[in-house]
Amino acid sequence: MIKFIFVCLWYLLPAALGNHTASCGNRLWLPAMLKNALAKIATPVDLGRKWRGVEIFGKNKTWRGIVVGAIAGILTAGLQAALFFNFNFFRMNTIVDYGNVNFILFGFLMGVGALSGDLVKSFIKRRLGKPSGKPWFPWDQLDWIAGAMALSSIVFVPPADVAVVTAVIYVGVHLVSDRIVCMMGIKKREEVN
Repeated sequence: MIKFIFVCLWYLLPAALGNHTASCGNRLWLPAMLKNALAKIATPVDLGRKWRGVEIFGKNKTWRGIVVGAIAGILTAGLQAALFFNFNFFRMNTIVDYGNVNFILFGFLMGVGALSGDLVKSFIKRRLGKPSGKPWFPWDQLDWIAGAMALSSIVFVPPADVAVVTAVIYVGVHLVSDRIVCMMGIKKREEVN
């Protein structure tokens, strides 16, 4: 059972870290040159436009977040691939066969998929009149999971039992980790669900 839980957590880790780091982009320690470059794309994805008088996604959904999330997804998948190729434990407990799946593409799809799921949820949330930053359980937790699994299925489709258990586990992980990063000052209270 513990092994199966590890497999599930490990499978979605590129999306989980991509999702979390996206909203922390301006507070991550980065070299000044990179931080300045990212600051230039810290504009809302919807460019502040409205549809039927309501924000399309909201001011907190930025291009910087998408770029940071994609990079985090790629770096995490790269670490997973390195461990997969060099340690039998990871080879035996990783459901993504990095021998046949390009880690850069997989990590990118996981990171961007997570943020795309969040954008879809934000669009729906705005249409329903729910304010930005207000909790909307369980959709605030499931959006990025569904988006990551859907987009990354272009290169890898997990078994159904892994997909379901992964979603359930990460809903709990998301709730706990949001509180932790808020207490650490990495995220602001209004950025957590």
